[in-house]
Amino acid sequence: MKSSTRLWTLDVLLVVAGSIAALAVVMLDLSGSVVRSLFVVPLIVLYPGYALLAAVFPERRSDVESDTLGDESALTRPTRHTAGLLYSVRLVLSAALSLALVAAVALVTNLVGRGFDASIVALGVFGVTMLFTAVAVARRMLLPPDARAGAPPLSTVLGSVASTAGAVTSPLSSESRSSPVSLAVNLLVVVSVVAFLSSVGFAMVETQAPESDFTEAYLVTQNGSDYEASGYPQQLSPGESVPVTLALENHEHESTTYTVVTELQRLDRTPNGTRVVEERELDRTRASVGDNETAYVQQDVRPTMSGESLRLVYHVYKGDAPDDANRENSYRTVQLVVSVGDGGGGDNTAQLGRPDSIGGASA
Repeated sequence: MKSSTRLWTLDVLLVVAGSIAALAVVMLDLSGSVVRSLFVVPLIVLYPGYALLAAVFPERRSDVESDTLGDESALTRPTRHTAGLLYSVRLVLSAALSLALVAAVALVTNLVGRGFDASIVALGVFGVTMLFTAVAVARRMLLPPDARAGAPPLSTVLGSVASTAGAVTSPLSSESRSSPVSLAVNLLVVVSVVAFLSSVGFAMVETQAPESDFTEAYLVTQNGSDYEASGYPQQLSPGESVPVTLALENHEHESTTYTVVTELQRLDRTPNGTRVVEERELDRTRASVGDNETAYVQQDVRPTMSGESLRLVYHVYKGDAPDDANRENSYRTVQLVVSVGDGGGGDNTAQLGRPDSIGGASA
């Protein structure tokens, strides 16, 4: 193909334009899953990997491949065999490399303390894509015009697809190369791969949606200057105060004031489940926590009832708490089964620690 008709910068320009559009959608927090996915999914499953391959393989594949010639022709008609990639191979590898690059960027942002914030990850992926794109353009400029890789004309792409589908025998079919069954199987494989990669990208977009604001609440015990989610007090004595610490991690993307309502409940265990037969409020505490910060709310718990089937419950609210604090109207609920008295034969297992503290457990 003549160099004058080969648009060797078109593909990288499309990558740049698509990446800018995707970054704008993320930074502006445009609502709507369809809109976000339409722009952001290619940033996850195509652009960074394509830019990387463009930088590593700036050469185009020769129009006539020496490995498709017969032995006699290969000896008498030597052709220049540029070490580029077939465009179909370039696209498939781009998808796989893109997912790897996005995962690497997300890992780096998490290691530097910025978490998996969608805006930060998008900025990182955009920066990596632009870097590889610039390297690709520079390397292509150093090559002869007729050896530069680029986006082939649409007619060439369609012709390549048609010839490939008709000439390659599917490994999943024993039909002849020109069989419609072989063509259908090839198309099914391609569609399946594209659908899988798109679903992965869509899942990554949706898990980074701005609605992922949350607060994590869990019990801890102090070990020197550190806190650990274990060693909770489970055997209490009547009339004696026991320090219990509740950790509040704020991931609401803004400073938040919480109200913690502490209750002691008596449980009635039956074959049909567990129900609360008596409850007493012990304390109400307010705590202001900055964004991405953790506050440790320590309370001296003094039991006001005795028995083995008791439960210490913390109801967490954003802002003020209602007079009737309960599991249904609380934002987070943390609980710990305890026994008060000399029995100690009941269930002394901590029912809720850090791993399961996002949602309240049922009574």
